[in-house]
Amino acid sequence: MLMNAGVKKTFSKQLIVLTLVMCLLPHSNLVLALEDGQKPNYQSSQPCDFYDDLAFNSTAANSSIKWQVDLGHRLPGSDASYNLRESIKENLTQWQFREETHAREDFNLTNLIATYEPENSSGQEIFFVAHYDSRDRAERDENESMRDKPIDGANDGASGVAVLIELAKIIPTMELNHTVRLLFTDGEDQGVRPGIYGSKAWAENKTDSELNKISAFIVVDMIGDYDLHFTHVWPGSSELWLTIQPLAIATGLVDGELDCNGNPGEDIFDIETSNGVIDDHVAAHERGVPAIDLIDIRSGEGAENWGGYWHTHNDTIDKVSAQSLGRIGELLELGLRSSSWIIESETSQENQSSDIIEEIDNGDSINIETFTVVGLISIVIIFCLFTVIFFLDYRIRKV
Repeated sequence: MLMNAGVKKTFSKQLIVLTLVMCLLPHSNLVLALEDGQKPNYQSSQPCDFYDDLAFNSTAANSSIKWQVDLGHRLPGSDASYNLRESIKENLTQWQFREETHAREDFNLTNLIATYEPENSSGQEIFFVAHYDSRDRAERDENESMRDKPIDGANDGASGVAVLIELAKIIPTMELNHTVRLLFTDGEDQGVRPGIYGSKAWAENKTDSELNKISAFIVVDMIGDYDLHFTHVWPGSSELWLTIQPLAIATGLVDGELDCNGNPGEDIFDIETSNGVIDDHVAAHERGVPAIDLIDIRSGEGAENWGGYWHTHNDTIDKVSAQSLGRIGELLELGLRSSSWIIESETSQENQSSDIIEEIDNGDSINIETFTVVGLISIVIIFCLFTVIFFLDYRIRKV
């Protein structure tokens, strides 16, 4: 077979374009996922543009804590634990629910997963996580005779659940274009040392492809204290932590900064101070999921780290504050409304790739350096391109 120079040139261009398209296709799930080792690149957001839309009900959240405590001690396998799960399912009618049971140590655990997936979901998933069990012992209580008795867990347990329940009530009204999942973990606070059993079991039973869809995994724990303070916590995703700072500023939680209404912020969130915390975010973090923990490790006014009411019988309803619950609830709501936890990936990359293919098809000159805009897939593209050129050159020379 013989080809003239014009036919050869046209044939070469078409093959290159076709190869680029074929090379890009295996990466079409980047809008849903982070590949192994890839750092999340969260899209820029303007939280104050959505501040007036906030609707989180802090009073209802506070009432939820009382209701949870009144159920009794929410120990794994207990009637109180079962009744709590059933009530959550009955009240969040626009959500789909799944229970996952696990046997860990001496515990039979039940994790509850709630899913809200709009019809136009991009496939990205944002997880909000809270443990719904209460501590089975008060090993730090002043009264030694009470240290082997279970605690109310108003702050350590019920506060995170209350925020998630109230947030879940308004999420269906937000017109989101991604999936939101609520993970209520069981067994976080059980054992001589809190074992985070439920979140470990959840992470161990998820495939890489399932975990890669998660753009943010945000744990809320012990966030109802009247004297609310939380800091940067490690281990965790630095990139995800950086999205919290502008949200905290917008909602008035950062000292020396103005909130969306121009009012001075309070000293509630300090990203400069770091504390090591083993909580429900750790297992997800170890599997490569962008995960952080919003937690106040000083329980009570003037308490030291891991002091005050923590793991004592003083962790009661009178120690929690509707205002504190509202501050965290509004921060999470504002993050959702402003798309602060959406990862930029396929949409922008596909547009860039289309521009490259269009330039080739129009006969424009190609600079290999332009392929760097495709990010992580650039090496694959270049490899495929040179393979085709080599093959084409060999075929033409042979003819």
